[in-house]
Amino acid sequence: MNLSLVDKMIASSSNSIFADWRDLLQSKGIKKHGLFFIAGERAVRDTLERVPQLARSLVVCADQEIPAELIERARELTTGNEPRFSVISLAKPLFDELDVSGTHAPLLLAKTPEVPTARLEDPPQGLELMCALGDPANVGAVLRSAAAFGVSKVILLKECASPFHPKAVRAASAATLLTPLARGPSIQELPKLASDGVLHGPILALDMQGKDLGGFEWPTSARLLVGEEGQGVPSSTKFVFLSIPMATGIESLNATIAASIALFASQRSRRP
Repeated sequence: MNLSLVDKMIASSSNSIFADWRDLLQSKGIKKHGLFFIAGERAVRDTLERVPQLARSLVVCADQEIPAELIERARELTTGNEPRFSVISLAKPLFDELDVSGTHAPLLLAKTPEVPTARLEDPPQGLELMCALGDPANVGAVLRSAAAFGVSKVILLKECASPFHPKAVRAASAATLLTPLARGPSIQELPKLASDGVLHGPILALDMQGKDLGGFEWPTSARLLVGEEGQGVPSSTKFVFLSIPMATGIESLNATIAASIALFASQRSRRP
């Protein structure tokens, strides 16, 4: 590796910087430090191009030759960043510990963006997705589908796993930061909020006993609720329940797959 491209080298697991970075493998550490890792060459490059202001460090493996072009482009895009953008080289055992996805490519350390509280009393603008999925990988996959099918906002309910968890970021690829995020209440509070007129709709939810998704006319603006894995969504007379037709003998689809099918149907229906 060309050492002139590197700002700092870390070889010991007792180093305080590495200790903080190891915390980022868990949701608590991400929340504590306000930082998260983006893995995968394409995801790193796309994030640098789209939101360079969030980039903090490019983390490389000491045993690998890193293209100078990537480092030079990263420095160019982050010229005005504060704190100053840096390139950090980690000894291979340390890098491998952080590279939980096994990409063997540089990791981008990024600042978690501000996630405001959702204003549920306001009417939805476009299709907004309310997500209560507890598996980080499922959250990442839903974020990827949300970006692909034109969701205007993803509202993270209290039960939802962190979208910045390494598994979520890996599943989302470069889509982690593409759709605006907001924080919402517990999924269990939604029926009462809807009954009290605090939660504006239409509120759509997937349920095997709902209306056939295939013939549903999607409104221009609505909120689509994705429930917890295995738990589904709570009952409410204020929700419009939709079902995905399936072959007999199949209990249900994975929540992420079901949500993606619904988002595709919504995009196709709402296109002029």
